Amino acid sequence: MRSSKFGRAVPLYAALFASLIFAASVSAQQGLGESFTGLQINGDQPISIESNQLDVDDNKAVATFTGNVQVSQGETELRTGKLVVSYTKAQDGASGGKTGTSALPGGSSQIERLEASEKVYVKSADQVATAEKATFDMKSEVVVMTGNVVLSQGQNVAEGCRLTIQMQTGLARLESTNCGDGDSGGSGGRVRMMLTPDQ
Repeated sequence: MRSSKFGRAVPLYAALFASLIFAASVSAQQGLGESFTGLQINGDQPISIESNQLDVDDNKAVATFTGNVQVSQGETELRTGKLVVSYTKAQDGASGGKTGTSALPGGSSQIERLEASEKVYVKSADQVATAEKATFDMKSEVVVMTGNVVLSQGQNVAEGCRLTIQMQTGLARLESTNCGDGDSGGSGGRVRMMLTPDQ
């Protein structure tokens, strides 16, 4: 599969769909790359997390949210059954250059990594991604979704078992093999994409 390069603040789906459409030689007719506007990770934006239960291990700098977990960052929403957040512990006497109340234990509001499991749903505007698991590395800006990955915008749908997106370069790869748990996605062991022309 070919990949396309975009700017640093590339939307999550723009990277994936533009690369898929380019590989299918239909980007000119579809124009989907220009229509994806919202779903992205931004390490500078605040993240709101809600759940039924929160367990914190401040020695390991890990917070585990379970039960009806909802995460919001800008226009992006994530829902899952379990979310493990790894954060940076503040040094003694260090404010980290921030003022106000800390968002996380240990005096830190710096999230390093999010690991979602037990069904993952991500939405921004009309863009939706679902999978069994997902990881969001805020430092390297890499997103990995695994297990029956389905991406959709309107009637346009892509399916596979593993999606990797490098947000800094805009490179994206949707795979149907070598996915770990013997999961070949919902497309019989092949990446599948359905595009609907604009009416």
